[in-house]
Amino acid sequence: MKICHITTVHPRYDIRIFWKECISAARAGNEVILIVNDGMDDEEINGVKILSLKSKAKNRLSRIFSISVKRKAYKKAIELKADIYHFHDPELLGLGKKLKKQGFRVIYDSHEDTPRQILAKEWMPRFARKVVSMLFERYENRCVRMYDAIIVPTPHLKERFSRLHNSVWEVCNFPSLEDISYSGERYSNSNPGCYIGELTYTRGIRQIAEATHKVGIRLNLCGVFHSKGLERELSEKYDNIQYMGFLGRKEISRVLSTSSMGFVTLFDTPNDANSYPIKLFEYMAAGIPVVASDFPVYKEVVEGNNCGICVDPRNIDAICAAINKIRDNKAYADELRNNGYRAVVERYNWESQAEVLMECYNSVNLNPS
Repeated sequence: MKICHITTVHPRYDIRIFWKECISAARAGNEVILIVNDGMDDEEINGVKILSLKSKAKNRLSRIFSISVKRKAYKKAIELKADIYHFHDPELLGLGKKLKKQGFRVIYDSHEDTPRQILAKEWMPRFARKVVSMLFERYENRCVRMYDAIIVPTPHLKERFSRLHNSVWEVCNFPSLEDISYSGERYSNSNPGCYIGELTYTRGIRQIAEATHKVGIRLNLCGVFHSKGLERELSEKYDNIQYMGFLGRKEISRVLSTSSMGFVTLFDTPNDANSYPIKLFEYMAAGIPVVASDFPVYKEVVEGNNCGICVDPRNIDAICAAINKIRDNKAYADELRNNGYRAVVERYNWESQAEVLMECYNSVNLNPS
């Protein structure tokens, strides 16, 4: 099969798109092309041909509404005459419709519950969020009915899209076994805690900072602040925090290898409360105990595998209690670490999801376009 992945928003080396889906498809013997929009040169890596549109959005609005970028992506895509087009951005729903009208097989990979995600957009005026969310959901629902299959990363999204389409495939964004470098000997309860991801109010960063400062442990924050106000507030109030900035895969691995616990105490926004945070599984794979939000989808993983503690993400005292319980009881911490690592090796790994992805491709390829 010739499979063409398309994204005009994500970076060319996006972990889910490139390192997992594209490379897995290429290893399975398929011809794989990835169309990106980053202004860089074309290249081929690990059997995946990367084609660049040679343009890059200047800001958030141009990324969403740029007609010229979408035209370039469509023109490049149809020139390839692929067996399957697999696109990843809600901004490209219209492109997917055009490809389908030309008789091509099209898969939409919905990485997020976008209508619910819009409700939590801090850069968007509050009065506009509900209206934009409602209008987008109507549009998305109309579009997805046209496509050949939908790929989603969570049970919640599978349930949502299964009301609209009879070919919905759950391909979770679990870590690859190839990336796991777990070594219990490196672990120490005196190591700093870590948080990896977007640094925003709704990710519970303020509460994590306060709790770690209160109990006296260091905290490594790995990511980019979306608010200068939050960045200034934390730097002025807390002296236990080291800001690592945005890190690549190898740097993240090094941070995890020297962490005593990982935090994923996101607030209950409509999107986050129903999503699997990839960092949760990366913490587990690295063999560090997890302090997570007490959402049902998180509790199923964390408490179901006894690899961490779930807390109210807004309750600083509860976060402090979880930190102390892990830090002050090495035997308990060791049990959590080993359980998390074992769960990833046995169940929550990308290799199991790659098999589902290949089943999806084979199913779509057998159907008439």
